[in-house]
Amino acid sequence: MDINILTSLSDNIRIDKKKCHACGRCVEVCVLDNLRLQLSPCRQACPIGMNCQGYILMLVQGKTEKGLEIVREAVPFAGILGRVCSRPCEAACNRVKIDEQPVAIRDLKRFLSDHDGKPWNPVVAQELPQKVAIIGGGPAGLTAAYYLRFWGFQVTLYDQEPSPGGLMRWAIPEFRLPQEVLERDLSYLQNMSIKFMGNRTLGKDMDLEELEKEFDAILLTLGAWEQMRLNSPGEDTPGAFQVLEFMKRVRKKNPPRMGERVVVIGGGNAAVDAAQTALRLGAKKVCVVSLEKREEMPAFSWNVREAEEEGVHIQNGWGPQRFRLEGKKLVGVSFKKCVSALDSQGVFRPNYDEKTTMDFPADMVIVAIGQKPEMELLDPSWHRSAGVLCDPFTLQTGNPKIFSAGDFVGGSKTIVEAMSQGKEAALSIQRFLQGEDLYYGRRNGSPYELQFAADLSQAKPRLRLLLPSLPLSQRKGFQEVALGYSREEAMAEAERCLNCGVPFGLRTCWFCLPCEIECPEKALYVEIPYLLR
Repeated sequence: MDINILTSLSDNIRIDKKKCHACGRCVEVCVLDNLRLQLSPCRQACPIGMNCQGYILMLVQGKTEKGLEIVREAVPFAGILGRVCSRPCEAACNRVKIDEQPVAIRDLKRFLSDHDGKPWNPVVAQELPQKVAIIGGGPAGLTAAYYLRFWGFQVTLYDQEPSPGGLMRWAIPEFRLPQEVLERDLSYLQNMSIKFMGNRTLGKDMDLEELEKEFDAILLTLGAWEQMRLNSPGEDTPGAFQVLEFMKRVRKKNPPRMGERVVVIGGGNAAVDAAQTALRLGAKKVCVVSLEKREEMPAFSWNVREAEEEGVHIQNGWGPQRFRLEGKKLVGVSFKKCVSALDSQGVFRPNYDEKTTMDFPADMVIVAIGQKPEMELLDPSWHRSAGVLCDPFTLQTGNPKIFSAGDFVGGSKTIVEAMSQGKEAALSIQRFLQGEDLYYGRRNGSPYELQFAADLSQAKPRLRLLLPSLPLSQRKGFQEVALGYSREEAMAEAERCLNCGVPFGLRTCWFCLPCEIECPEKALYVEIPYLLR
């Protein structure tokens, strides 16, 4: 029998789950590496590691400012991600096990951002002399710019367009991401004195070797702007548009003259967005024709449902064969049956039934079959077909001063994935400029428990509260479709969160107490024999 009170207590860490928002501070300061944090499934699924559980708990407690602070610890663009994030967190939510509907994690993030009445001016930690150039003003470049400037470095952001934002500005329609929300989130960077240089294209207006002489580090976040082409006869005829060209003209208030019958070729979000945009611009009938089956479409399922509600027709399982012309006038597109879009390994490799065809009449066609990075901007030795050659952990290229992130590394990504890589690249650049190891903590074990059974015993079924949306009769222009929760609705939806993650002790505690002292919410208590305390 062990009578030594210093070694007999192995389960003396007490957590008040009503207070703990799983920040992990206790785990960070544990001197004896005793504590671990069960990382909630939503946080594990988030590419940027956002503490979803934390900001939702703060919302439940009415601490909305603290909730927004937790969001901004992961990324400064709460308004943007609260609208157009791909929601991987919700796919992993334990609520699905209770009532088959995840917590509306993304929509609650939007609520916190939209109901923040105070101006936010991120404070730069300290002014440092090193200068960093970021080439590309999309989500990866903007996120990297924020963190590098936050840490004190001098940051200059270059972009080929007159304004920053990348595809968030030029390809996502305003009914999904309003201009004022984009400008509000990007204004935080302007307030930090990040220098923006627009209308600057690499290889045309600036040279990489010259930038190397001027800057201490360079980050390439050039995105994926090169449109994939069908290479079909008639693709270049008037009336046929590449989707980025079409959407960009709309965002610049210079839309092309609309046809009455519009066919959009593609099954991704860009295709769906373009179809809804065409309806708003006056098209009488709009049809999205996708190679993939409905359940295989890369577009978000909620975007597809919304498009169908508005009157967009979806045709699945057809691949383009040729554009049909009468003289030089576009009159339609011929399609062939797609038996399968993916092979047995899940690789995109369409298989067609050439004998089964169908004609779609159209006086406008929008091609939206994907984008890829413009690799010709760099010397061929820098890249392969999939993107820039760089270390998968540090994102450092063969040139130690140059890093890369976002779509320019491995092709198209979701916005939150691009932001995640921008943040990782910023961390690498910070370590590089300060002479620190770039790999530390990235390939080793972490103080997190990833496989655990959450306590669902007290959970009761409670259906997800649907996000209010603009009535169909009012969706004529580019007013935002999703209206957002009221405070009461947001509180009610937040209460569905099961608060899955929790710290725990895994071996003998020696009562050193920094975990208890450093807990910001006073949610952790160490049980100690009276005489010792």
